[in-house]
Amino acid sequence: SYSWHSSLPQSVVAMLRVLLAWVFNSCSETCSAGPGSLIDFVLSPDFASVYEDKWLYFPSGLSSSFVQPLTEVELRVLAKVSGKNAHLVKFYKDGEQFVPADVAGTARHYLSEGVMVVINSMETADPATDHFAKELSKTLGLQIEVNLYATPPQTVGIDAHHDRMDVIILQISGTKRWLICDPIGAARDLPVRSSDTPGHALYNRYQLESLDYSGCKNVTMFTGDLLYLPRGTIHAPATEDSASVHLTVGLLSAYTWQDVAQALLMTQSINRNLYQKLVSCLSQRNLNKLVNSSVVVEDEFTSNFPSMLVSTRGRQAPGRISAAAICF
Repeated sequence: SYSWHSSLPQSVVAMLRVLLAWVFNSCSETCSAGPGSLIDFVLSPDFASVYEDKWLYFPSGLSSSFVQPLTEVELRVLAKVSGKNAHLVKFYKDGEQFVPADVAGTARHYLSEGVMVVINSMETADPATDHFAKELSKTLGLQIEVNLYATPPQTVGIDAHHDRMDVIILQISGTKRWLICDPIGAARDLPVRSSDTPGHALYNRYQLESLDYSGCKNVTMFTGDLLYLPRGTIHAPATEDSASVHLTVGLLSAYTWQDVAQALLMTQSINRNLYQKLVSCLSQRNLNKLVNSSVVVEDEFTSNFPSMLVSTRGRQAPGRISAAAICF
């Protein structure tokens, strides 16, 4: 089929896509935040307005100066695959994981073998990734995990699923199509755990034919694009005519607000009546929201806890809970 951008230079395509997003944008699903660095993105009002709330696509959100050091990062890392670090590399064929007989060889020739390669913990394998991961962790007060996905053309990635962490997708090269669907069931509550057992309430895999497509959208990502997916958001990626390399940046915390409330109860920092009032007043979704490290170490955290728990998160404070209800 004919694509409107097929005969245009990529630089012109990028400019037109940003302009169209700006002209028609209501920020319901697509926003233009860039171009800039990943830190610029997470400090933007666009990101603050959707954090732990809804997915959002940011075309051309990354500047060339941010993307350039990451270009061909998959080749640099895959060239170093050996017995010592093979556990960080996973292989998928037709949506299913498998273990090749020759891990190092398959890693180096994944394109010709039609295999998708996933490299976990990229922050430990690549200096450029480690640099932005440390900056991001300091900025958000969250733990950062970065995985790389290198996918040949005409390849299904991992089957439809949701993640147990918020993720920011960075398209480093090529293009990739994403089917994105609203959370269903327990996934609506921002789950921080998942299960591989079918039938379990936290099972995170889906059959495409079982999804309600009225709550789904298709997004095609190009080099330099960003996509934010809160945990629980169902997604199914695949490539078409182009190979793709993207980084998935996971945002994690050691604590949710429910964890903190339970810890304060156990240490008798708050009494049971206050604890019961909090957990009955707030939705499970709000209790599952992440607490950033800067909040936990505040000197007056215990005395301010009730008001912090129910106060408005604000536009520049990821990790603070939204005002779902007023408990006091």
